Amino acid sequence: MLGVNLCFAVKRWLEPESWAAFVRSELDVTSVQFTFDLVDPWWPEPERAAMTRRAAKALADHGLTAHSAYVGLAHWVPAGLLDPSPSGRRAAALWWRRAIDTAAELGAAAVGGPLGTLSVIDAADPSAAETRYRTLVDTVADLSAYARRCGVAEFLIEPTPLPREFPSTPEQAERLIGDLAQRGADNVGLTLDTGHMVFQPLYGPDASVEDWFRPLAPHTRLIHLDNTDGLGDPHWGWPHPQGTFDVARFGRALLAADLGNVPVMLEVFPRFEDGDQNVRDLLISSVAHCKAEFAAAGLG
Repeated sequence: MLGVNLCFAVKRWLEPESWAAFVRSELDVTSVQFTFDLVDPWWPEPERAAMTRRAAKALADHGLTAHSAYVGLAHWVPAGLLDPSPSGRRAAALWWRRAIDTAAELGAAAVGGPLGTLSVIDAADPSAAETRYRTLVDTVADLSAYARRCGVAEFLIEPTPLPREFPSTPEQAERLIGDLAQRGADNVGLTLDTGHMVFQPLYGPDASVEDWFRPLAPHTRLIHLDNTDGLGDPHWGWPHPQGTFDVARFGRALLAADLGNVPVMLEVFPRFEDGDQNVRDLLISSVAHCKAEFAAAGLG
């Protein structure tokens, strides 16, 4: 059930053999989520394909499976599919097609991430925001069909706790999935992130994962698990002196929502300045903590 996002390896373990050996032998998990911060889909195709093949071989050699290939920090920063410029939106759609190609080369069953950010001007204009949304639906429907043709089974959308990103609320996520279903995009699902769901500055002091599970459980295909204090999106691990996220309680919430079989990816993103050994120790302790807490909750 528990896998790990490879964001911890960025700027550290750049050779696929190194992160694969660490994940398999020291974390003792068999499923990973590849990050496009390690291989950028924009890179020239021959060089990108060579690096992707090396990553795929490292996965196979260490008995690992690439559950999905995912937007990392670098591509989350641009406005993406909600860019105010038609040229920007076309570039983002092309990036996604290349990301799907990269996922297929890896042998990943899914591709996904956040979709984009409205400009301040567009967000303040309901007509412009609705136009951007309609274009977004069209583009994601096209991309999900392209993913299917490439052998990538699922296109995953991650809500974020930024009001100008879409979706950023359970209601927006439900609307988007519904509109995509009407377009025949039945291979689109959601990735729900624990730190995003309980972000109190946007969702209030009582924000909970249940607020998202109640309407969205049927559409949830993946969970990102990380530690937080509810006041930011820090992607801490365990232990952390300010972290308050209760993994055992979360496990019980998964079971109550009939999400006990949904894959969970640990997404601990250390600071680039943190020491390498400290990062290794943090990942090891985080995986051990989450496994023990899930077992206590009755999750295998």
